[in-house]
Amino acid sequence: MFPPLGRLGHHRLADGRSAFRVFAPEKLALRIVFDDGRAPLVLDGDALGYWSAATEALPAGTRYRVEVDGAAWPDPASRRQPEGVHGPSEVVDIVPAASPGWRGVEIDDAVIYELHVGTFTPEGTLAAATQRLGHLAALGVNVVELMPLAAFPGERNWGYDGVQPFALHAAYGSWAELRQFIEQAHALGLAVLLDVVYNHFGPEGNYTGQFAPYTRAAATPWGAAINFDGEYAYGVREYFAENLRFWVEDVGFDGVRLDAASEIHDNSPVPIVRELSELAREIGRRQRRRVLTIAEHLRNNARVTAADGLGCDAQWNDDLNHALVAWLTGERWRHYASFGRFEDVVTALARGWVLDGTRLDRFRRHFTGSDPAATLPHEHVVHVQNHDQVGNRPGGERLAALVGPERALLAAVAMFASPFVPMLFMGEEWGETTPFLFFEDFGDRRVVRGVRAGRRAENGFVPGFDPPNPHARSTFLAAKLRWPRAATPEGRFVLERYRRLIALKRAGELGPRERGAVQVDGDAATKLVRLAAPRTLTWLNLGPAEQAVAAPEGWTEVLCTVPQRTPGRLPGFAAVVWRAPG
Repeated sequence: MFPPLGRLGHHRLADGRSAFRVFAPEKLALRIVFDDGRAPLVLDGDALGYWSAATEALPAGTRYRVEVDGAAWPDPASRRQPEGVHGPSEVVDIVPAASPGWRGVEIDDAVIYELHVGTFTPEGTLAAATQRLGHLAALGVNVVELMPLAAFPGERNWGYDGVQPFALHAAYGSWAELRQFIEQAHALGLAVLLDVVYNHFGPEGNYTGQFAPYTRAAATPWGAAINFDGEYAYGVREYFAENLRFWVEDVGFDGVRLDAASEIHDNSPVPIVRELSELAREIGRRQRRRVLTIAEHLRNNARVTAADGLGCDAQWNDDLNHALVAWLTGERWRHYASFGRFEDVVTALARGWVLDGTRLDRFRRHFTGSDPAATLPHEHVVHVQNHDQVGNRPGGERLAALVGPERALLAAVAMFASPFVPMLFMGEEWGETTPFLFFEDFGDRRVVRGVRAGRRAENGFVPGFDPPNPHARSTFLAAKLRWPRAATPEGRFVLERYRRLIALKRAGELGPRERGAVQVDGDAATKLVRLAAPRTLTWLNLGPAEQAVAAPEGWTEVLCTVPQRTPGRLPGFAAVVWRAPG
């Protein structure tokens, strides 16, 4: 375990004075230098490499840098970078979200909605997003997952290129506006999770190496790995543990989604992910609320959620997405290479993982996965769209743009009727078709050229296709949701069905999450899938031909993905849900 956590960067002492604490082993001298001309503050070092000092209360807005052996840099634990990630840090006072009586949301009741602040609204701010929380409450979701908020270079980015994990990206708004977002969400019964990136730093503006070996030679797909098990790793581990504590305890989030946890390279006796999940539970116990940790691991590893493993509450499961998209589109490229059979959809609905270690993963070229029987349904977060599955496509196409709104709705019914935790990607609830491609605003031209070349290389399997330029502001603007589409006849049709699906899911009737509560049967000849639960019966027609379907006597049809159908018949690529009487 790391030593007891201490505040990093600028923080207030109990008597109101300002204090600084910085991890910088093997350095000779550290000072805080201020932009307003006041005398520098000399920090004192200890045997572990931590440097600290206290001074009179500095007013909010005071700008400063940390001078290390004569060279000044942004504070690695800065709370605000008003002039961007290359500029000075700023003293801020953060008041935690106050939600008296709030107890959070249990994972086995969660319906998650993933959103990107910059493209969720035309304004692209937290204040504007707060005004849309009523829509989410009316939709019925109860967990909002924000893509990363940590400061990154420029105006726009998905957020996974952050370099200041403690700082709120300035273009999204103020800490007070984030507090208002969280408090309003809680008032509406919505938990708020934050997507955090603990596997790498972005390629521009990362100055942590000037202080300590925060990264090491091991590579992730996005750059050097975080140093969780090498020299001075204890300080790096504390930095990220303190970061989780900061966002959850000091800011008020209800938990985190750990980005690309499988790329967190750590051979320590107790892995950092385990320590983070334990820390989240400890904060939850202390504050008497539910704090969640969800891992994006994507290796179908039951140890991620095992009590004697990494201990996360749940993990992202891409297999249902891949099985449905491969089946509905016929695509077999990259991660769809191992999917495409009717049986894959049935397996994903019944067991959670298709790749369970018994068959070759043709994308990764090895036997991915483990037996899902060791997991519980609520340990799987499933989706038919998310930022990666849409944004990493050649054209950033959403499912409704690929296969049409009715087939996309069929996939959504499959997701909700499964016993797993459903997750939506912003806009899918009304059949949004705007593309969502990767976008960035790096200032380093070498990085801009590298990103452009990388996107072209990733899409080289599409002859003659040149993906939109990630650096162009038009790529960012094209990704913004078109809210008026929700009010069109087509948008209202899809939206109403999403509301019904979520209501049935939240009531425990559609896709109940107890092990064995949903019986899944598939007929390869007719391409019909039947999902039977104690209170609902769902039929999915995954083929083009109309098929005969029936419900038990007295059951009521509550939802169909097509406007009209012949009684007793289900059109091709459609779904119907019946509910038991009473």
